[in-house]
This record gives sequence, C-alpha cells and structure tokens, in this order.
Amino acid sequence: MKKLLSISAILAAFACATTSAFADGMTQLSGVSVRLGAFFPTQSSTSSATSSTWFAAGVDYKVGTLSLPHLTAGAISVSLDYAQKDSYTTIPLLLNYTSGKTVYWSVGAGVSFAQFVQDDGTNNNRVRFAYSAGLGYNLPSGDIPLFVEARFFGDDQPRVAGVAAYVGARF
Repeated sequence: MKKLLSISAILAAFACATTSAFADGMTQLSGVSVRLGAFFPTQSSTSSATSSTWFAAGVDYKVGTLSLPHLTAGAISVSLDYAQKDSYTTIPLLLNYTSGKTVYWSVGAGVSFAQFVQDDGTNNNRVRFAYSAGLGYNLPSGDIPLFVEARFFGDDQPRVAGVAAYVGARF
C-alpha cells in the first residue's frame, strides 16, 4: 500500500510538471483511459519461472496535444500500467505520444518499478528505464468509447519486458 501511494504521488507530480512544461505548444485536453488485459513476458526464463500470461491493467491521463513540424499532431499523456504474476511485477510510469483516430499508435518512455527473483534467489526491485510502443483500435462509438490495444513494454531488465493485450474504455 505504501508503494502504491508513493507511485500515485509520483504520477500526480509528473502530470502537473508535464502540463506546465508543454503548455506553450498544447491545447489542454481532459481524458482518462482505463484498460484491462493480459501481459505476455518476452523472455522464456521469466515465462518458465512464473507463467506465460500475467494479469495486466493500466490507466492513461491525457495532458494535452502537441503539433511539431514533420510529425502528425497527437496527444501527450502520462500512463501507469501494472503487470504481475507470482513474485514478478512491473509498473511502468511513462510519458507517451499518441497519434491517429480509428487506428492509433503510441510511443512512450519513463521508468519502471520492477520486482523479480534473480537466478541466485535474491529479490531485485530497482527502478529502471522503461519504454513502450503500441497500436490500438477505437471501436465504434457507444455511450462509453471502447478500444483494443497491443503494447510492447521494454525495460532495462528484459526479465520484466513483454507485450500486453488490452480492452479499455475512455472517460
């Protein structure tokens, strides 16, 4: 619980700092996306130690738009994801750029709060550099906009890298 509160505080501070840092080149947006799905680790030793399928969830908060020359206009967001199975956990906190309408793509970079058991049996729980690349599809509109998304999460430590498949909603 203490770790979750610390991560929430970091996310809030990151969102505030990001909004003011990009304020000159953006139009403020409001929007939260929530997603649930499965995470598939890419390293075979991780799949062998835990499972080939982990629980995954994430939230994305749009802080604005960004238009740069030679780059399609898109949204800037802060995301926090969570994937866990047994004693392996990864929690990437990323700054993302997303572009597209019905079909969209996203790239992001930030940090990952990862925890796993090393080969010698010790617990490794360092904060590391993390990144992501994703492709999504916005489903035809209803009362609540829904989407499906596949996202690769990379990490300094390949043991907690993998691909997530999500179904989500935007509010």
